[in-house]
Amino acid sequence: MRRSRVRLGSHLLAQSETNTKKLSGERFFKIAGVIFLVAAFIFTIKSFTGDDGGKTAELPEEKTVLGAQTEAVVGQDYFYEVQKSDSLFSISERFRVNWEDIVDLNGLREPFSLQPGQKIKLPTSEVTERQKFYENLKNKIYAVEEGDTFVGIAQKLNVSVTELLRANPDLPSPDFISIGQALNLP
Repeated sequence: MRRSRVRLGSHLLAQSETNTKKLSGERFFKIAGVIFLVAAFIFTIKSFTGDDGGKTAELPEEKTVLGAQTEAVVGQDYFYEVQKSDSLFSISERFRVNWEDIVDLNGLREPFSLQPGQKIKLPTSEVTERQKFYENLKNKIYAVEEGDTFVGIAQKLNVSVTELLRANPDLPSPDFISIGQALNLP
């Protein structure tokens, strides 16, 4: 504890006491606690809103593996709704189509800027090939959902636990599966 005195005149004396160790330690932990809470709050908000600082992780909207489509698009126009982080290049990569075909099909002009919510037409034959790939994949893989157990998955898929175990030889233990984990189907 440090005391300081300042003489203000012939009869006035101002005195102050400060406990520097107590203040600095308490203040440090209070500030650190506030910073931690703010960081945790920001992380929570970003994880719920999907804002991850420019990096985009695409998650399927449905509970099907890789968001595979269930309806055929042969002979129909296929439209895609542009998302917040989409670019012409990212869409062409995602659907394995040439970006110039998307430009031609939609009459886009330079600088080829896309707006979230904008619906663009995609080449149908290319989408159909991708759809076939995902349909085949969907029939061979199951994504573990919340509340699933290994036995429950086997019952849901109408296969025996033994068959499901044989199809997943790299699975360390059927007792420890996690949400989103991909299981091979027999």
